[in-house]
Amino acid sequence: MLATPIGIRDIVLGHQLWMTARVASTSAVYLAVIAAFGGVNSPLGILALPAAVLLGAAFTAPFAAYAATRESDAAFVPVNRFVIVPMFLFSGTFFPVSRLPLPLEWLAYATPLWHGVELCRMFTLGDVNALRALGHAAYLLVFVVIGFLCAQRTYAARLLK
Repeated sequence: MLATPIGIRDIVLGHQLWMTARVASTSAVYLAVIAAFGGVNSPLGILALPAAVLLGAAFTAPFAAYAATRESDAAFVPVNRFVIVPMFLFSGTFFPVSRLPLPLEWLAYATPLWHGVELCRMFTLGDVNALRALGHAAYLLVFVVIGFLCAQRTYAARLLK
């Protein structure tokens, strides 16, 4: 790709757009199924789709940066086991984060997944606090921006060797 007129930023952007499209299509199917089973209690539930896409981008951008530094996919096994699975279990999806011991509760609040769960829950239940929703979205957007900038650096280091 670098032999064409596009640059590193274009490659990273294209990769992120493709991953975001995949997240959007999967999230749309999940939202449709949840709605079909009566899990969406508000017309604002449709906003859970862009919230889920933002959450997906908050993960894909940093992981794209990480992936560009790895030689094999074996490096993702420990990340999955020691980061993704615990984050998934303690994100507030299955039980309230407030039931965790205080240090784990604060750790859960620091994860992007908790913010995405809260944002989607607000929209699907119709209990939207605009200020909190903007705070959650801004927190996720920070992950997207920092991940994108890091991905540009790691892609450049990898592709311009």
